[in-house]
Amino acid sequence: MTQVVLYDDKTVHIDGYKNIINFNSEHMCIRCRDKVLNIKGKNLQIDSFSEIKMIISGVILCLEWT
Repeated sequence: MTQVVLYDDKTVHIDGYKNIINFNSEHMCIRCRDKVLNIKGKNLQIDSFSEIKMIISGVILCLEWT
């Protein structure tokens, strides 16, 4: 199970991701179990990550599953 927690519009904590598909400072695609999480924003950066957890910060404008 993937858990996504949004703190205000500045930080996203993702627990249970598989890998990073694409990343730049305005768009990030993260493969979770059977879906892809798209994060759109400004000045996006990965603050920390491990094999199963990731923290992303910046100005979060949109989160969507595809």
